[in-house]
Amino acid sequence: MTSLIRVELRRILSRKILHLSVLAILAVALLAFWGLWQSVQPLENYEAQARADFEQVHAQWEQDQEFYDEEAAAQCLEDQAAERERMGDPTIEFGCEWPEPTLEDMLGSYAPPSMISLYTQNLVDTGMIVYLLALLGGSTATAAEIAHRTLGTWLTFEPRRGRVFASKVLASGLVALPVTAVFLALFLGGIPLIYRLRGVDDAVTAAEWADLGWMSARIALLAAFLGMVGAAAGLLLKHTGAVLGIAVGYLLVVENMVRGLFPQLSTYLLSDNLLAWVRDGHDQRRWECGPVEGGGENCREVVTHLTLEHGALVLGVMGVTVVLLSWLTFRRRDVA
Repeated sequence: MTSLIRVELRRILSRKILHLSVLAILAVALLAFWGLWQSVQPLENYEAQARADFEQVHAQWEQDQEFYDEEAAAQCLEDQAAERERMGDPTIEFGCEWPEPTLEDMLGSYAPPSMISLYTQNLVDTGMIVYLLALLGGSTATAAEIAHRTLGTWLTFEPRRGRVFASKVLASGLVALPVTAVFLALFLGGIPLIYRLRGVDDAVTAAEWADLGWMSARIALLAAFLGMVGAAAGLLLKHTGAVLGIAVGYLLVVENMVRGLFPQLSTYLLSDNLLAWVRDGHDQRRWECGPVEGGGENCREVVTHLTLEHGALVLGVMGVTVVLLSWLTFRRRDVA
């Protein structure tokens, strides 16, 4: 079994799709770093603009004071408190108070984003490219063998289909790890470098580094898992285009239909559970509307928290189902 995996690894590592995946990650990283270079700048670069904006906003605030009615503001606050109690949402804001703007607040709006927020955002958003590459890389590694009619050669030397199937699926998962490592190294090392070159100091605490470490581990495990699922899907569907079509069709059609027609089932959508796994929990938000007394309709935001365990369960059931279907088909299918 180990020798089969080693041979399969050498075959996959020699394919151009692996090299193209690394180049794609490099290109995406360059684009992301260019955007970060523009957004991460010392606060003094914006001081003149902030002062100009403050003077304009403060002048407008002074004009608005002529129309400020304290009695109306008090009534507004009472209505706001009543609505918060009725909806059970303390964040509801009616805009009853007009606090005087300050230069410090204006300067704060120009402050560069925190390093930990950029880490989290880029690892989550850009990581989607890695997952897609892992899925497609795994599928093309196996579908190409069927298309070129070389899979039968494996079964000539190793007629036990279970060992052949396992070696191909496991090798595709292992190959996804170095590709993911390139992605993680670029962003974990590139973001602090940008802060250093820009002269912006934003330290990351030890606890935050620990969270980033666990997030990186979860990203690597997910990429390896999707590589294995992709390999199984390639053997099942026999064509990488079919795997890509189903994946894109699911994301664009199925998920939107479920959100619109069956919102109660949205907690089982793969995209939200993927975020729950990567981010160690994810808040899923949707709106529910219903009639109210006296006519009309009232809408409220419903927040459902998806835990890491929930995300792992949903993704795991999906992946294992694909692998089992592929294995059962591979056992009986003519691969000549």
